[in-house]
Amino acid sequence: MKSPVLARALPFTIGCNQLINWGISFYMPGTLARAITADTGWSSPAIYSGLTLAMLVMAALSPRVARLLALIGGQRTVMIGTLLIATSCVAMAYCQSLVGWYLAWIVTGIGMRLSLYDALFAALVNLYGQQARRTISRVTLAGGLASVVFWPLGEALLTLMNWRETLLVYALFGLLSAALTRSLPNQTLPVVSKRQPTSSADDKTRRNGWLYATFIALITFVSNGTSTHLPEFIASTGLPVAIGMLWGIGQTGARFLEVVAGAGLTPLRLTLVTALAMPVCFLLGLSSSLYLWSAAGFVLGYGAINGLVTIVKATLPLQLFAPEEYARRTGVLLIPAQLMAAASPLAYAWLNRMLGTTGAMWISGGLTLVIAGLAVTLFIGQRETKKPPEGSEGLV
Repeated sequence: MKSPVLARALPFTIGCNQLINWGISFYMPGTLARAITADTGWSSPAIYSGLTLAMLVMAALSPRVARLLALIGGQRTVMIGTLLIATSCVAMAYCQSLVGWYLAWIVTGIGMRLSLYDALFAALVNLYGQQARRTISRVTLAGGLASVVFWPLGEALLTLMNWRETLLVYALFGLLSAALTRSLPNQTLPVVSKRQPTSSADDKTRRNGWLYATFIALITFVSNGTSTHLPEFIASTGLPVAIGMLWGIGQTGARFLEVVAGAGLTPLRLTLVTALAMPVCFLLGLSSSLYLWSAAGFVLGYGAINGLVTIVKATLPLQLFAPEEYARRTGVLLIPAQLMAAASPLAYAWLNRMLGTTGAMWISGGLTLVIAGLAVTLFIGQRETKKPPEGSEGLV
């Protein structure tokens, strides 16, 4: 099937869609949780449990997204998901109990799985194949500004209105975001219901799959937990919350450099560089009690790493698997990451309460050493795979 023409404005419009969708869903509790607690008396872990529930819903839906993308197309899938997030913001604004809060987050979880990066990038690969890599990188440039825009915006809105009215404003942003999805082509695909016959490459493919799934799961746990509770880390250092803008600046700056680097920076190389930088960055965070500047350096540096992780997660499967298998394979291999994403907000809320932000930072630093080891193993294994058959393109 012929691929549609790639519109120049597509990375910008879809990037803005992602900026809004992340801002009014994943990043929302980080800004509004304290106001919600003060008004309702609900505890912080209870509030963040809603986000955990949404992540569990995302994991449950993950294997079915590839089929949905094939049946109704990327534009309709992402638009439906965006409208569900907007609807859930309205539901949260009017809920009076934790039960209602959790029911609204179930709707949010469905919307997030259909409209955030994972589904969007699968839709782009379905449309453009290997050419989708540059588009994915450019989309993340705008999407990475979600925290830069919505953390200060949420704080500003809370000075003018209560948290319920703020959520209604977020719902209006969701409607704007849904309108932006019209720039995405809506090409459907034949649904492949059966796997290809087994081949000699199956063992290597399974090995790469397990390594990719484990690597992304651990890195997601650390990244989501850290970013969700970043305002608390900043507050513990005595720095103003506005320093959190460095996180988004780091994200966008790193993604811009990745775009500039072009094809020379392959997904495998980017994976290795990103993973090895993580332990170094957490050493900066652990030094914040001694040097205040290192706290700002951690926010900026780990924001950059978090920005590159999004690109790694989206583009590494293009080097490990065939493009036509992208949506199906990532739909399954990302389930552990989505389960880790579900656990991370609540886990980090518990860690911060029991061990303090410094104790949570030590645990995160230890996990980054494991992540770096997995990246090295994947890099070396894939290089060895490329050696024997001359002329192969490294897709297994």
